[in-house]
Amino acid sequence: MARLRRTARRDPAREAERTLFFASDLHGSETCFRKFVAAAAFYRADTLVLGGDLSGKQVVPIVAAGSDRWTAEVHGERRDLRTAELDGVERSARAAGLYPRRMEPDEYAGYAADPATLGRLFDEVVAATLRRWVRYAQAKLADTGVVIYSIPGNDDPPVVDDVMRAESDERFRFVEGEVVEVAPGHEMLCTGYTNVTPWRTHREYSEEEIAARLRSLTGRLSSPGSAIFNVHVPPFDSGLDTAPLLGAGLEVRTAAGGQLPGPVGSTAVRAAIEEHQPLLGLHGHIHESGGIVHIGRTTVVNPGSEYGEGILRGVLLTVGGGRLLRHQAVCG
Repeated sequence: MARLRRTARRDPAREAERTLFFASDLHGSETCFRKFVAAAAFYRADTLVLGGDLSGKQVVPIVAAGSDRWTAEVHGERRDLRTAELDGVERSARAAGLYPRRMEPDEYAGYAADPATLGRLFDEVVAATLRRWVRYAQAKLADTGVVIYSIPGNDDPPVVDDVMRAESDERFRFVEGEVVEVAPGHEMLCTGYTNVTPWRTHREYSEEEIAARLRSLTGRLSSPGSAIFNVHVPPFDSGLDTAPLLGAGLEVRTAAGGQLPGPVGSTAVRAAIEEHQPLLGLHGHIHESGGIVHIGRTTVVNPGSEYGEGILRGVLLTVGGGRLLRHQAVCG
């Protein structure tokens, strides 16, 4: 007689759980982006959330100097290079979020003489890098159910939106200004709107404009209490927005012989969290102020960023049934 095998009973609550891996502020670091994609398998995450500031900070011209020689300035240091060294120098630059570009002396002189052409070059290399990143992620995740949700940050020029929207598919979704469901009963509102900074970056808005943006998104939520706010800038005076305060000339303000820190986050974001009390707030922007705090019942995270060292900081979050079940800050 054939023996009957007992089948394990399926747990409906467990099936509704989803584990998210959240990171932000990669700033062009090739190393950090590859680690971000690998996090899906390494941490067994169902969903990857990328919180803005994908772009690097600058182009590094590598200028031909005749025969087998080149010159470059990396981190303020002039380097004389041989052709055989270039691949290694370029890999190191990309790992640190820089954009190396080989060029002839006349091309370099043209960029130095005309800042507008340098701006177009920056957009060009940002676009090329992001296309490569998105296609890399799509290939790596092709046979999985993992989805990447990405928003821009204040350091991302408009070309980021153009490239991301053009390249988006079922594996890599650009979700600026959208509300998406990331787990059964858990919606995530998404925006890279950022308050005004001393640096005059690409998508800075007044607190009134940020408040209006958030009202338009929260109005589309079915259940704000189980929702996730994925907003690049952290809430004001949350402990996740502490940075050195700057003077009118962009100099770091000091007191008692040390840097004077203070809150630089968004009052509109804080007000929205206090009003709606979402389940989670996912933020970045202030690299040196990583942590996990609570505003009322809302768990609010900023993983921080050490992209320049090739270190990926992130937070694992498991949600289900309207609750945050587990969370853990990780890095590597």
